[in-house]
Amino acid sequence: MSIEKIFILTVNRVDKQITYDNLPDELKQKVVFVIQKWEREKYNYDAEYLILPDHITTEHPRAIAETRKIVYEAGQDMKYAMLDDDITFGRRNPLYWTEPDNPLGVKNSDKPASWKCKENDIIEMFDLYSDWLDKPSVTVCGCSLSENRPKNKLFNDNTSLTSAYWINGKDFRDILPDLKLTETRVAEDVVFLLSLLVRGFGNRVSREFITYNHSISNSIKSSIWDGLSKSSILEDHMKIEKMFPKLYKILYEDENKNRRKPGGFRNGGKSRIYWSKAYKSKNNDLSGFFS
Repeated sequence: MSIEKIFILTVNRVDKQITYDNLPDELKQKVVFVIQKWEREKYNYDAEYLILPDHITTEHPRAIAETRKIVYEAGQDMKYAMLDDDITFGRRNPLYWTEPDNPLGVKNSDKPASWKCKENDIIEMFDLYSDWLDKPSVTVCGCSLSENRPKNKLFNDNTSLTSAYWINGKDFRDILPDLKLTETRVAEDVVFLLSLLVRGFGNRVSREFITYNHSISNSIKSSIWDGLSKSSILEDHMKIEKMFPKLYKILYEDENKNRRKPGGFRNGGKSRIYWSKAYKSKNNDLSGFFS
């Protein structure tokens, strides 16, 4: 069975649908726009709509986390994609992962290191991810970020993902009500992935297909992120560190923890996450998981 739905999470960007506009027409037919109720009358795309409850607005402190959980609930009987509204896809030159004798028949490359996906590339990518989600070891999969350095392999298992997720909802529907996915305003994707990994639900990240986040690279305003302070981000990161004390570490520049190491998503501060260790632990003792 192929990917059934493509949920695009969006707010305040009715006329700036980057992800949707760059999908092939046959995939646009699978799109479900996930929107806040007050914006519904502004949309006239020929697509399905998932209207969020009244209380989820841009002022809601955990709007992203609650929105994503609603998507997980809507997709618990299917394979689906959950995409941000500000991404496009690229494809890396296969020379990155072929052996010196070029088993793919590529001797000399007349193409750049990567290029923007054409429609057939995107369809091939969706088919690949659908096949991956049929494997017992893969519950979530997706693309590498464009800024991440390529490696000489087609994919990595049990590592980080962001902005675009392909998910087999059936795998974890029985435990979905037990997952504490709405405790933080930021890094809710980290909580989601770690919550699955410690229970033995793995992920896979392509090194061939990549995403470009246009909000970050082009400084497009975000209704959710632009109003967050460094202190509020730290507060949420500390919650995650408490949830997964052996798997998530906030990085500081000094022993007294007065200054965080700069960097991280939207420069919110660096953390170290032990993704592979989380999966290998298959932690069955979840006492104090959310203390």
